[in-house]
Amino acid sequence: MAKYAVKEVVDLSHEFFEGMPNIAGLPVTFWPVETIAHTRKISDGKLGIESKMMLLPEHCGTHFDAPRHFDPNGLTTENLPANLFVMPGHLLDLTHKKNGEAITIADLEQAEAKSGKKIGPGQATIIWTGVDKDWGKPGFHLNRPFVPVPTAEWLVKRNISLFCTDLIGMDDPQEWWWPTHEVWLKAGICMVQQLCNLHELADKEFLFISLPLKMRGGTASPVRPIAVVLS
Repeated sequence: MAKYAVKEVVDLSHEFFEGMPNIAGLPVTFWPVETIAHTRKISDGKLGIESKMMLLPEHCGTHFDAPRHFDPNGLTTENLPANLFVMPGHLLDLTHKKNGEAITIADLEQAEAKSGKKIGPGQATIIWTGVDKDWGKPGFHLNRPFVPVPTAEWLVKRNISLFCTDLIGMDDPQEWWWPTHEVWLKAGICMVQQLCNLHELADKEFLFISLPLKMRGGTASPVRPIAVVLS
């Protein structure tokens, strides 16, 4: 049996913070429930604790999409199998694609050949465009490459297990009804969006780990994905 050692761990998530941008423009805020100064005062110095409340949408920052997001009969986050969240990563280099350009089937075939591995089941299929460098800038949710429906359908035929990307949205920005989302989620293919630091994984073998909250009825969940690079 082959033995592997952990060479490095790469954090693939953006920070969550007060007022952070998100594709729906919904509020993201954190406020104190208790402070160290207050609890020390009321306890004569015996206790000092700090805690906060959080208000944020499921689909915010680096996050995981469950099938229920588009499919009324699809699985919600608490019903998804745990092995979906831990699997080998397959990084596909699409960094040559410009903002507004479609990622075509031919693009994926070329990236597949370059990677030396077949696109298919049992791994996290990761589309790396390099747009994370522009995350949070004005218009960043629209100024990006995109995955059109024919490419999404081709990936469904390849029976991918999980789709992951540094993009904030996969659909053509002109298609406000998000048909690419629908193709994958109605096929039961979950997604992880708004990754970062994918450049640190070029030409490396790694395990992709992205655990959503086990939220009853959840259509999505903020996540902190990591890549465990093996040697």
